[in-house]
Amino acid sequence: MKLTVLGCYGPYPKAGGACSGYLLQDNDTKILIDCGNGVLGKLFQYCNDLNKLDAIFISHLHPDHMSDLMILRYAINIKQMMGKLANPIPIYLPASPKEDYDRIQYNSAFARNIIHEGTEIIIKDIKVSFKKTNHPIECYAMAFEKNNKKFVYSGDTRYFDGLVDFVKGSNLFLCEANVLQEHINENVPHMSARQAAELTMKAGLQRLVLTHFLPDIQPHAVSNEAKEVFPYILEMAEEGKCYFI
Repeated sequence: MKLTVLGCYGPYPKAGGACSGYLLQDNDTKILIDCGNGVLGKLFQYCNDLNKLDAIFISHLHPDHMSDLMILRYAINIKQMMGKLANPIPIYLPASPKEDYDRIQYNSAFARNIIHEGTEIIIKDIKVSFKKTNHPIECYAMAFEKNNKKFVYSGDTRYFDGLVDFVKGSNLFLCEANVLQEHINENVPHMSARQAAELTMKAGLQRLVLTHFLPDIQPHAVSNEAKEVFPYILEMAEEGKCYFI
């Protein structure tokens, strides 16, 4: 499996950047994971033919993870009307907040499927499973597995030990690190770089890619804080960069 970073910032991008969005590919399979603002234009660089997009998975319905769905639905609908796209695109997402879930649909752009913890979905030969995270709205971490290879995406979350078992066995863990440890308090619904590294160590993993960066924090500060805890392969997500699982 190959993961391409389309956007890695949140809750807003740096100049020229995009919020959360990742393209997972394997042979002829293409899966979009999250679709925050700025992601659609980046997606079209790798998948301009929407007939080849097998599914979309949305971790939660905060705008920095789903706002470009509101534009993607227009592209789908116009291509349907022009006879260039026969079917709605399958999308897997939480059903809450209900008002956000309801407004995503536009004509027949998407075939919506509601996800829950314990749900398992097969996209071609990739198995997808979910773990509810600790975030102000319903949000899910996701695991993608094929041929004894496992990729896990944290979604957005505070640190909680319940995520450790879900992450175990990952060949690549893509984890949010929105802030530094000095910023952590009860009002921050995200993990620090240190907490991301601690979680990865508890899960016994040796490869960590940090993401969901706040543009106001220097990348080297995020990386250095994580390296204090995690001595193995540590990378910072970069838009346009590919990671192989």
